[in-house]
Amino acid sequence: MTDTTSPAGTMGNGARAAGATKTSRVGGITSSPGFKFILLGVISLLLLLPTLLVWGVVEERSDRARVVASEIARGWGGPQQVNGPYLVVPYAVDVTTKDVTRSETRFAVYSAESLKANGSFDVNERRKSIYSTPLYTMAMKLEGRFGPVNLSGVLARGGRPDISNAFVAMGVSDNSGFRSQVVFQIDGSAPQVAVEPGLNGLRNSGRAPQTSGGRVYPPKGVAAGAGGGVYLPISQSNVRSGFAFAMEFALNGSRSVAVVPSGKDTLLSVTSNWPHPGFDGRFLPETRTITDTGFEAQWSVPYLARGLDAQVFGSVLPAGGSTMQINFVEPLKFYQIIARTLKYAIAFFSLIFLAVFILELGGSRSLHWIQYILVGLAMVVFYILLLALAEHVGFDIAYALAAVATTLLIALYVGQTLARRSGGIVMGSVIGVSYLIIYLVMKEQEFALLAGSVIAFAAIAITMYATRNVDWSGQNTPDPVAGGNGDGNA
Repeated sequence: MTDTTSPAGTMGNGARAAGATKTSRVGGITSSPGFKFILLGVISLLLLLPTLLVWGVVEERSDRARVVASEIARGWGGPQQVNGPYLVVPYAVDVTTKDVTRSETRFAVYSAESLKANGSFDVNERRKSIYSTPLYTMAMKLEGRFGPVNLSGVLARGGRPDISNAFVAMGVSDNSGFRSQVVFQIDGSAPQVAVEPGLNGLRNSGRAPQTSGGRVYPPKGVAAGAGGGVYLPISQSNVRSGFAFAMEFALNGSRSVAVVPSGKDTLLSVTSNWPHPGFDGRFLPETRTITDTGFEAQWSVPYLARGLDAQVFGSVLPAGGSTMQINFVEPLKFYQIIARTLKYAIAFFSLIFLAVFILELGGSRSLHWIQYILVGLAMVVFYILLLALAEHVGFDIAYALAAVATTLLIALYVGQTLARRSGGIVMGSVIGVSYLIIYLVMKEQEFALLAGSVIAFAAIAITMYATRNVDWSGQNTPDPVAGGNGDGNA
């Protein structure tokens, strides 16, 4: 009869127990908290791939919105730039090339002694499908005075001035925006409307070309290369003696308008019914008032600040880069805001995974790594949902709907998986607060870095405190096969 309690038998049982213990520890390494923590970091990095795809979709939709906005503006008028008026005196000069002398026509361009501009902008939002862009009608009145022309610069260049063909020129970006005659008065005389399109040989440095299907074409009514604008012939007597002028016109445009301080001293006053102006350009307004019903702004640009001579020579209108610019900003550029939120996606993924990981350590059940991937994909889908809804209901409502839907989805999933109602409540609170903080950060971009650093520090501190007693290797976990004392006996 075999004694089952013999040393040999005991040794056999001990060997089997030892083998079981070894197998348990191999499984413990792959399921240890330390291994899972590293695995979550890898999963967070892998989630950047679908996040980049979402980013591509956002950029594609943003480009589409810009194309549609250009299509809307094509029949109305593009972004406008008003440059002038200037008094222009053509002159002839002899040029010798390879022993051949020929006469060329060049231009002396004179700035007004003073210029006062008053503009009123009636802005409306025009829609096409789900896209929109602000369109405006600008009623502008320009008043000022040109002094007697000084031809010494022309004569010093060997030029022969042609005062009989002098003219006043004003550049605009898009002639198709004119919706009325340009009325011009000289020294308070009867209004003249004999204004011609184009710049009579000059080019407009501020002209914005229109595009269609990748091809560039000039504004309607303007020959290619001539530049957008209008001109009016001026009599020799007025050129020699100087004259006061007043100029009125109505011009359609979209998205923005820029005014060049073409006078030696320029004053500009603007009023509009659009409550979301953006001021840009080289010169910002000295005073401005913005309300819910519109805005008012005033500029003053003296001769010394303008940085341009009162008399220039060339074939291009001067000062095209020195402007007073107003952008009629749409209330929310949600494509840019969504793209900005995507920059913080990796931090958001890591924060939510940390919360799930801490809940998992405090309970009896855990999530499989595939379940973590599903939670991550739910967070990625949030951005797609936000983009799709924002195009139809606006950013604020879309953000609230997408955030609530994603929060409920993840909270219920984690709570059910961990079999803990409190776990779902905690996850819902963490995700909801995170979405709220991200929203506030996106609204106040200046504080994004500060808020992000504080949140990161708080997340690390909470994680360190919650896991201070965790056995990261999992080697001290009792062996379920060997029993509590590990010697093979129960």
